[in-house]
Amino acid sequence: MITIPERSIEEIAAAMKSVRKAKGMTLREVEAKSGGTWKAVVIGSYERCDRALSIKKAIGLANFYQVPLNELLGLTSESKSPSREKITLDIRAASHLTHGETDLQILKKFASLICARRDDWNGEVLSIRATDLATLSILMNLDEAATYAWLFSKGLLLNKP
Repeated sequence: MITIPERSIEEIAAAMKSVRKAKGMTLREVEAKSGGTWKAVVIGSYERCDRALSIKKAIGLANFYQVPLNELLGLTSESKSPSREKITLDIRAASHLTHGETDLQILKKFASLICARRDDWNGEVLSIRATDLATLSILMNLDEAATYAWLFSKGLLLNKP
Protein backbone atom coordinates (compact mmCIF):
# COMPACT_ATOMS: atom_id res chain seq x y z
CA MET A 1 0.00 0.00 0.00
CA ILE A 2 1.28 3.45 -0.91
CA THR A 3 0.90 6.21 1.66
CA ILE A 4 0.38 9.66 0.21
CA PRO A 5 0.94 12.63 2.52
CA GLU A 6 -2.18 14.73 2.99
CA ARG A 7 -2.04 18.00 1.12
CA SER A 8 -4.62 20.70 0.67
CA ILE A 9 -5.51 21.91 -2.80
CA GLU A 10 -3.72 25.16 -1.96
CA GLU A 11 -0.52 23.29 -1.03
CA ILE A 12 -0.64 21.32 -4.28
CA ALA A 13 -1.21 24.51 -6.27
CA ALA A 14 1.71 26.19 -4.46
CA ALA A 15 3.92 23.18 -5.24
CA MET A 16 3.00 23.41 -8.93
CA LYS A 17 3.88 27.10 -8.97
CA SER A 18 7.13 26.37 -7.13
CA VAL A 19 8.14 23.78 -9.74
CA ARG A 20 7.40 26.21 -12.58
CA LYS A 21 9.42 28.95 -10.91
CA ALA A 22 12.26 26.52 -10.13
CA LYS A 23 12.36 25.81 -13.86
CA GLY A 24 12.76 29.56 -14.34
CA MET A 25 9.59 29.98 -16.39
CA THR A 26 6.82 32.54 -16.37
CA LEU A 27 3.31 31.51 -17.32
CA ARG A 28 3.85 32.99 -20.79
CA GLU A 29 7.12 31.08 -21.20
CA VAL A 30 5.34 27.82 -20.32
CA GLU A 31 2.88 28.50 -23.13
CA ALA A 32 5.62 29.42 -25.57
CA LYS A 33 7.95 26.53 -24.70
CA SER A 34 5.09 24.04 -24.87
CA GLY A 35 4.09 25.28 -28.30
CA GLY A 36 0.70 26.28 -26.91
CA THR A 37 -0.03 22.87 -25.41
CA TRP A 38 -0.12 24.48 -21.97
CA LYS A 39 -1.90 27.83 -22.03
CA ALA A 40 -0.69 30.48 -19.58
CA VAL A 41 -4.23 31.18 -18.40
CA VAL A 42 -4.85 27.48 -17.70
CA ILE A 43 -1.60 26.95 -15.76
CA GLY A 44 -2.32 30.12 -13.80
CA SER A 45 -5.79 28.89 -12.94
CA TYR A 46 -4.35 25.57 -11.68
CA GLU A 47 -1.88 27.51 -9.54
CA ARG A 48 -4.66 29.71 -8.10
CA CYS A 49 -6.98 26.75 -7.44
CA ASP A 50 -9.51 28.19 -9.88
CA ARG A 51 -9.52 25.05 -12.04
CA ALA A 52 -9.38 21.35 -11.19
CA LEU A 53 -6.37 19.41 -12.41
CA SER A 54 -7.05 15.90 -13.68
CA ILE A 55 -4.57 13.09 -13.16
CA LYS A 56 -4.02 12.93 -16.92
CA LYS A 57 -3.22 16.67 -17.06
CA ALA A 58 -1.00 16.43 -13.96
CA ILE A 59 1.03 13.63 -15.55
CA GLY A 60 1.35 15.62 -18.77
CA LEU A 61 2.45 18.74 -16.90
CA ALA A 62 4.97 16.78 -14.82
CA ASN A 63 6.39 15.36 -18.06
CA PHE A 64 6.56 18.84 -19.57
CA TYR A 65 8.43 20.18 -16.53
CA GLN A 66 10.53 16.98 -16.46
CA VAL A 67 9.88 16.32 -12.78
CA PRO A 68 8.34 13.34 -11.00
CA LEU A 69 4.58 13.64 -10.49
CA ASN A 70 5.00 13.58 -6.69
CA GLU A 71 7.34 16.59 -6.94
CA LEU A 72 4.88 18.53 -9.11
CA LEU A 73 2.09 17.89 -6.63
CA GLY A 74 4.22 18.50 -3.53
CA LEU A 75 3.80 14.93 -2.36
CA THR A 76 7.42 14.41 -1.39
CA SER A 77 8.19 12.95 2.00
CA GLU A 78 7.87 15.16 5.04
CA SER A 79 10.91 13.62 6.69
CA LYS A 80 13.86 15.91 7.09
CA SER A 81 16.57 14.11 5.19
CA PRO A 82 19.99 15.77 4.99
CA SER A 83 19.23 16.73 1.41
CA ARG A 84 16.21 18.82 2.52
CA GLU A 85 18.07 20.74 5.21
CA LYS A 86 20.13 23.80 4.54
CA ILE A 87 23.70 22.59 4.35
CA THR A 88 26.57 25.00 4.87
CA LEU A 89 30.06 23.72 4.15
CA ASP A 90 33.03 25.11 6.03
CA ILE A 91 35.54 25.56 3.21
CA ARG A 92 38.19 26.72 5.70
CA ALA A 93 38.05 23.36 7.48
CA ALA A 94 38.62 21.54 4.18
CA SER A 95 41.93 23.33 3.71
CA HIS A 96 43.22 21.90 7.02
CA LEU A 97 42.49 18.26 6.11
CA THR A 98 44.87 15.75 4.54
CA HIS A 99 45.25 16.40 0.84
CA GLY A 100 45.70 12.78 -0.24
CA GLU A 101 42.10 11.68 0.37
CA THR A 102 40.19 11.21 -2.90
CA ASP A 103 36.82 12.28 -1.49
CA LEU A 104 38.38 15.44 -0.11
CA GLN A 105 39.84 16.28 -3.52
CA ILE A 106 36.43 15.69 -5.10
CA LEU A 107 34.81 17.98 -2.52
CA LYS A 108 37.34 20.76 -3.05
CA LYS A 109 36.96 20.67 -6.83
CA PHE A 110 33.18 20.51 -6.51
CA ALA A 111 33.10 23.49 -4.12
CA SER A 112 35.37 25.45 -6.42
CA LEU A 113 33.07 24.81 -9.38
CA ILE A 114 29.98 25.80 -7.40
CA CYS A 115 31.68 29.01 -6.25
CA ALA A 116 32.68 29.83 -9.82
CA ARG A 117 29.19 29.20 -11.13
CA ARG A 118 27.63 31.40 -8.43
CA ASP A 119 30.36 34.07 -8.51
CA ASP A 120 30.77 33.47 -4.78
CA TRP A 121 34.40 33.86 -3.89
CA ASN A 122 34.40 34.45 -0.14
CA GLY A 123 36.24 31.13 0.22
CA GLU A 124 35.12 30.51 3.78
CA VAL A 125 31.65 28.97 3.67
CA LEU A 126 29.39 27.61 0.96
CA SER A 127 25.67 26.93 1.23
CA ILE A 128 24.69 24.02 -0.96
CA ARG A 129 21.29 23.01 -2.22
CA ALA A 130 19.64 19.59 -2.18
CA THR A 131 20.59 19.13 -5.83
CA ASP A 132 24.19 20.04 -5.01
CA LEU A 133 24.31 17.36 -2.30
CA ALA A 134 22.85 14.83 -4.75
CA THR A 135 25.51 15.71 -7.33
CA LEU A 136 28.31 15.54 -4.77
CA SER A 137 27.01 12.14 -3.66
CA ILE A 138 27.18 10.85 -7.22
CA LEU A 139 30.73 12.15 -7.62
CA MET A 140 31.77 10.48 -4.36
CA ASN A 141 29.92 7.26 -5.26
CA LEU A 142 27.90 7.43 -2.03
CA ASP A 143 24.25 7.94 -1.21
CA GLU A 144 23.20 11.33 0.16
CA ALA A 145 23.02 10.17 3.77
CA ALA A 146 26.53 8.70 3.58
CA THR A 147 27.86 11.87 1.95
CA TYR A 148 26.27 13.97 4.69
CA ALA A 149 27.73 11.65 7.34
CA TRP A 150 31.18 11.94 5.73
CA LEU A 151 30.94 15.76 5.68
CA PHE A 152 29.90 15.67 9.34
CA SER A 153 32.70 13.29 10.34
CA LYS A 154 35.31 15.54 8.70
CA GLY A 155 34.01 18.64 10.49
CA LEU A 156 32.98 20.28 7.23
CA LEU A 157 29.44 21.27 8.25
CA LEU A 158 28.66 24.55 9.96
CA ASN A 159 25.04 23.68 10.70
CA LYS A 160 25.49 20.39 12.50
CA PRO A 161 22.41 18.47 13.66
